[in-house]
Amino acid sequence: MSLSFLELENLSKTYRGNAEPTVQGLDLRVAEGEIVVLLGASGCGKTTILKMVAGLEPHDDGHIHIDGELMDGVRAEKRPIAMVFQKALLFRNMTVAQNINFAPRLNRSMSRSELAAKTQEMLELMQLEGMGNKRATQLSGGQEQRVSLARALMTNPKLLLLDEPLSALDAELRVSMRSFLKKLNRELGTTMLFVTHDQEEAISLADKVALLFGPSLAQFGKPEDFYTRPATEQVARFFGWKNLIAAQQDKHGVRCGLGSFVLPDCAPYNGTVTLAIRPEAAIEVGSGSILGTIARAEFLGSHILYTVDCNGVQLELSLSKRHEYAPGSSLTFNLDPSLMWVV
Repeated sequence: MSLSFLELENLSKTYRGNAEPTVQGLDLRVAEGEIVVLLGASGCGKTTILKMVAGLEPHDDGHIHIDGELMDGVRAEKRPIAMVFQKALLFRNMTVAQNINFAPRLNRSMSRSELAAKTQEMLELMQLEGMGNKRATQLSGGQEQRVSLARALMTNPKLLLLDEPLSALDAELRVSMRSFLKKLNRELGTTMLFVTHDQEEAISLADKVALLFGPSLAQFGKPEDFYTRPATEQVARFFGWKNLIAAQQDKHGVRCGLGSFVLPDCAPYNGTVTLAIRPEAAIEVGSGSILGTIARAEFLGSHILYTVDCNGVQLELSLSKRHEYAPGSSLTFNLDPSLMWVV
């Protein structure tokens, strides 16, 4: 069997003094050129995974392969990786150019002409032309992170590890830096493993998302998979599936207090399940067959979030502002089966 570009096999780590593992039995495969985002709350093991891949933290069990090479026991400086941290960690007494080419200058791995050419290439790639002689203290937050990225890419790593590199930036700058990273990935084809706790950041940046709850992987897949086919109730709640209703499934048919629905994309099953319904699932509003009473309305700018009582079943439905209903009024609607899923 051929290996993925980055393969983590049954990876586990328990810190001394901890009763519970930080990472347990992790299997993850990353294709060459992909951006894979490790997503989860603080303390779920995301940064520990990154450090084990980097060789900064030993793993207790399992194996790490990068580009077909076994990395178990290989020192950090011998691995074909580079790492970018939350803070840019620039040398304040150096210029931008000196920060970028620090590693090859230190180990003398390039001739003077190669060093100058590669530094200029990085300055242009990071849109920092003409700033090579500026001091690190003269940079904005976004420029600092681009210098940090340039320094990481200066050595042509096979794998780029990024540990919440945008979290210290303001909201507008974070959005522009996400776009910049996507563009960089397309231009260079560098495989990236990116850590964040920000769901929006993960979805906008990732080719695939690895969602972690505690030490284990909850779901791994394309961003849209989490919005269309969550693996568990916990995953569904994390990704905004507000309506989770007890139901009975018979092959592809699902029956609950709202009626009966056919969900052909769900795996056939017979028994008790939980039917997940996205807030945007309401269609044919005002003319549908499901009747409810508006219990609450919350204005959220571009849409209104309604709490609707449907004969004892509470639904949260997101409707555009052209549908405005006062609490106590009746509402009829249908539900889009493509925005329903069984977990």
